[in-house]
Amino acid sequence: MKLLNKTIDQCINRINGAYKGYLSPKIPKQFTVPFIEEVSNQIGSIPEFIDHHLRRDLPGLAFSNPLIVFDEITREIAGEKIVAQFEKIGAKPTPCNVASNSIVEIERILELGLKRFTGLEFNCEISTSTFDQKYGAVKCGEKRFDIIYGVGGGSVIDVAKYAAYKLNLPFVSIPTSLANDGFASPFAVLNLGKDGTMTLSANTPLAVVVDTNLVKSNDPGYKRRIRSGIGDLLSNLTAVLDWQLADRKKQERYESYSGFQAICGARLVMKELQTCSDFFYDDRFLEILACSLMASAEAMSRYGSSRPASGFEHKLYHAYNELTDFKPVATHGELVAVGALLSSFAHQEYHDNLRQTYEIVGLPYNGQGLAECGIKLDVLNAAIIQAQKVKPDRYTILEDCGPKHLQEALCKAYPL
Repeated sequence: MKLLNKTIDQCINRINGAYKGYLSPKIPKQFTVPFIEEVSNQIGSIPEFIDHHLRRDLPGLAFSNPLIVFDEITREIAGEKIVAQFEKIGAKPTPCNVASNSIVEIERILELGLKRFTGLEFNCEISTSTFDQKYGAVKCGEKRFDIIYGVGGGSVIDVAKYAAYKLNLPFVSIPTSLANDGFASPFAVLNLGKDGTMTLSANTPLAVVVDTNLVKSNDPGYKRRIRSGIGDLLSNLTAVLDWQLADRKKQERYESYSGFQAICGARLVMKELQTCSDFFYDDRFLEILACSLMASAEAMSRYGSSRPASGFEHKLYHAYNELTDFKPVATHGELVAVGALLSSFAHQEYHDNLRQTYEIVGLPYNGQGLAECGIKLDVLNAAIIQAQKVKPDRYTILEDCGPKHLQEALCKAYPL
């Protein structure tokens, strides 16, 4: 039945033009890194840029019926402009405004994107995890679109990315925020209702285009988003320490290239922050940060899981998130940065460098910083215990030394 559904999907979408040639829509699954990657402040028209590269490098894959996903904020920042630019080059874009990263929004896009034979599907083939199998069935049927663009921050990108995966269509990421590495990764963080907020497997983007002019902003939350992106990136340092520890304890195999790729950007950003006076608006620094976050995402894509960029600090984040009913005041990047500092004390490595960098950036490096981010010490203590239930098969410093050791590290990292 799965083969029959796939065959029907391929045939009807080649007839209607959504799939072109023998490559599409398999392109997102054939690449472990995006086929097109660009970071600049001089891109101009992103649709023209993408169209030029597709026609030059992938003839026959000039997508003419894109779905453009954005939210109310990024619609004004870039969404309407990009829709108009698509119309200028002769495409027929369909704008789609989403309100959250809820699975309900995914289902709405699926209804919008499917025309006929909508009851056909086949199971998730890129992961065997429980939630991927529960939510990850790929929808067959005639498609209204031939490519999906996500224009926005993490939630918008995640919705567009997962909808593209579910519709078996290529996806292009156009981030307006550098708050984490999700804009280039093959994973989507979604609110699954009663199942909570979970990370689901998706496809690697066909293209990632970062226009730093779209990233820069004067709104009150802009600097916090940049801090969060730096925090997410720096947490790779301790994530890789955990991975290497798991290898020494014969729990997992460490892959040196993916590990190196995950931390090289973090080390470069730490070095740049020593000399860059206005890193929030410096184009060179923003390009370095964007490329480093993309390298982090690529490390995960190459390895096939989030392991190169996720250790104890991400377990702590998920536990803290759950203890606050998935409504933490702190951002993802701030919480994993705190987890990384705890982990660095437990590993006895990087803690001085991290504290110095946190002070420069404005990430929490003392009790006052925790309070300013809305992070509570008692909840952190409870989250260390709770973190033992998060991905129990992923060996970290928590599994090696136990929660008491990490609670002692919390006292050292954030003394009262």
